[in-house]
Amino acid sequence: MSIKEDTIFLSTTNSRYLPITVDLVHTLNTFHPEVKLCLLTVNLTTEEKSNLRNMHSNIELIEDNGEFDTFYHEKCHCAHNRTWHMPKLMSERNCNIFWLDADVHLRGDINELFDILEKDNVDFMIRAKKLQPFTCNCGMIWVKGSEQNLKILKEWEQKADELGLLYWYSDQEGLNATVQNNMHKIVYKDFPNKFNGKSNNKESVLVHMKGPKNI
Repeated sequence: MSIKEDTIFLSTTNSRYLPITVDLVHTLNTFHPEVKLCLLTVNLTTEEKSNLRNMHSNIELIEDNGEFDTFYHEKCHCAHNRTWHMPKLMSERNCNIFWLDADVHLRGDINELFDILEKDNVDFMIRAKKLQPFTCNCGMIWVKGSEQNLKILKEWEQKADELGLLYWYSDQEGLNATVQNNMHKIVYKDFPNKFNGKSNNKESVLVHMKGPKNI
């Protein structure tokens, strides 16, 4: 089975973020309907979930509902739920996981990127701001399915949990520390320029927008 065939796209949304998330859902369906999209849905209505299913031919909605004390609490849950759902999904389905924030969209297919991941046998692909100490943008994360990488994802989950759900940067700082701690074990690669997601890079097929702060 190829890298692409064994990959699941993963993202998350709540109701307020849905108008942004639809660009991700639409473009994944346009350029890669053959790759399953698992979308973590946080307290969506029945109608909202039905609309999402109509947008994508290969989508699976995973309900991640909860009761939140404040809207900030809900935002933090949506920002950090990748840290426990990525290892859970990898463990249950024995798959590669490509996390994309809901404010990412595609301008074309990323088959060339899948080819690079396969050719270079990449364990983790994350956009690095610097390597020493490792500092990243965690909005796009590729992880190859393996026992080693599952343990690393669980370590990230633990570090983020220790920093606290209500600390906005717990997922990012937890991932920085985890990758730094495991860099000697993994095949790490930064995203190539053509796929680095920077919204000011007109060449990038993946586009990671800066989502609005007030929703």
